[in-house]
Amino acid sequence: MRRLRIVFFGTAGPVSLGALREVAAGHTIAAVVQPRPELGSAGRARRLLGGVARALGVRLVPAFEILRRQRRFPAWEARSGRDAGIVARLQALRPDLLCIAGYPWILSAGTLTIAPLGAINVHAALLPRHRGPLPLFWIYYHNDRQTGVTVHRAIVEADAGDILGQVSFPLPRGLPVEELNRINGEYAARALGPVLRDLDAGRAVARPQDETLATLAPRIRPGTPMIEFASWDVERVWHFMAGLYPRFVEPLSLEDGVSVRYRGIHGYERTPHRLAPGTVRRVAGGADLYCLGGRVRLAVGG
Repeated sequence: MRRLRIVFFGTAGPVSLGALREVAAGHTIAAVVQPRPELGSAGRARRLLGGVARALGVRLVPAFEILRRQRRFPAWEARSGRDAGIVARLQALRPDLLCIAGYPWILSAGTLTIAPLGAINVHAALLPRHRGPLPLFWIYYHNDRQTGVTVHRAIVEADAGDILGQVSFPLPRGLPVEELNRINGEYAARALGPVLRDLDAGRAVARPQDETLATLAPRIRPGTPMIEFASWDVERVWHFMAGLYPRFVEPLSLEDGVSVRYRGIHGYERTPHRLAPGTVRRVAGGADLYCLGGRVRLAVGG
């Protein structure tokens, strides 16, 4: 197997790093393109990934720097998915393949066709479900029991290209999203390795996505109520809240309208009650959120 010359588009997040390490293990990293940290959604993405890293106790940026020094690849910063300077560099570099993982922008059609083998993207969901920038949130929202990582052809439509490889695994109930992000980094490498080998050997099989099964994973506005108390069972409410806290906090209020901001989820209990789903009542040491079939026990501020 020859060593492909690959330009990698990503950030310092777990999925990007997992994919980048897999590329480095068997191929040549011709360059890495990262978003400039101060620009719009790219800056928010960097700050979010930094928060995840701190929560996990992982120093992600130094890990990237260590790999860069070992492999001696250039690192470029882009201003957008259509950065003319990056396009010019790619045309001069003439890589075999573009590999994208955790990158905040969609690349232009011209950029995606620069390399002879085209461009592939690593997406942290089981496509065609959860296309878009926020798959992990919507995986919890839709109560998925299985999740995974997909490698697909990158096209100008977000996460809609033909599937080249996919790995899946069960999602434990209430698993913190930071831990899921870390696990996705491991599975990104597992999914990407065989795809790179198949592309190099000319035996890659591309499977079109079933559009009837496609769902979207858009960003949401902070403070937007998301839990459907009228239909969600107490265990589902707990799974959603426990898994996404503190990245997402459901807006809640006491019966008198006073806002309640929780700072943790203790668990849930199946217990009969006659309160309307979504009712919050203060109790010693916290608050109880009443749902269909029971209550979620919350830690709240003083």
